[in-house]
Amino acid sequence: MIYTSLIYAVHYVAKIVPVIAIGILVTNYAINIGLMRKFDRLVLPISGRANISGVSALSVVTCMFSATAAYSMLSEERDAERITEREVIATTLISSFPGILSHLFTYFLPVVIPILGFTTGMIYICLRGLVALVKTFLGFVLARMWLGKNVIATIPDGSSAHRQAHKPDNDSAGGKNNSNAWKKSVKTTYRMLRRIVPVMFVTLFLVAILMETEIALVSATEILNTYSGLILADSFFDTGALSTKGVLIALMLGNVISFSTRFAKHSLPLHVSLFGPKLGSKIVAINGAATLVIDIVIIIVLILI
Repeated sequence: MIYTSLIYAVHYVAKIVPVIAIGILVTNYAINIGLMRKFDRLVLPISGRANISGVSALSVVTCMFSATAAYSMLSEERDAERITEREVIATTLISSFPGILSHLFTYFLPVVIPILGFTTGMIYICLRGLVALVKTFLGFVLARMWLGKNVIATIPDGSSAHRQAHKPDNDSAGGKNNSNAWKKSVKTTYRMLRRIVPVMFVTLFLVAILMETEIALVSATEILNTYSGLILADSFFDTGALSTKGVLIALMLGNVISFSTRFAKHSLPLHVSLFGPKLGSKIVAINGAATLVIDIVIIIVLILI
């Protein structure tokens, strides 16, 4: 039991920590050399409409490629006290739809469509996209409610948070001092990883022990666990046991049933290690509750139509 839990924790940490390290390192280096200013045209519309900082808006865009890297950016900004706890929560919700786009070409199109067929698969993808889109809209609403119109212009030192995030480090503004910016970024990354890695490992280990039955059966064959529901649903559809609507209801219901397991096994360790136990668990709870409620509403609508 303990051995299996240790293997699971080591495997997940080894897989996810390099992504976190790269996200923190690149973000810090970009900030230190003033590179963030080049993304103004991309991030300003998001930051302006949602009243979030430029780096928070950039993390939303980054989520299209890597959610872990995006959350690492938010973690760094929160540690530097450039953004508030509420901004972190709102930004993670806003990142929901860009986040699901990152899985479009790695999971939904190459896996879901071939298994479920074009029609059923596309409907299922659209439903998952709808869930993420509603969460993104909720994030925008909460950001505008919580942060107000002047949030970007008000941080503890009175300067613009957006400008501060885009301002190059005075010590590394010149080309010859880029190496100083790099060294500073490496030190910051090391400092954060020294805090993140132990917390992530302990959290994963405890979760693995509490969920030992599933861990022993599934963790080594996680791909099978991900695809098995799709394959089973398709087999029922092929034999005529389930209609297209029945398959969609079954898959959405599977998301609801596996809700606690999915969030505890993956989301909780990552968020706790990045944002600390209090904020990390709050982010997971809010995002998880929003997903659960939206899934249930969609299931009810599917049953009624």
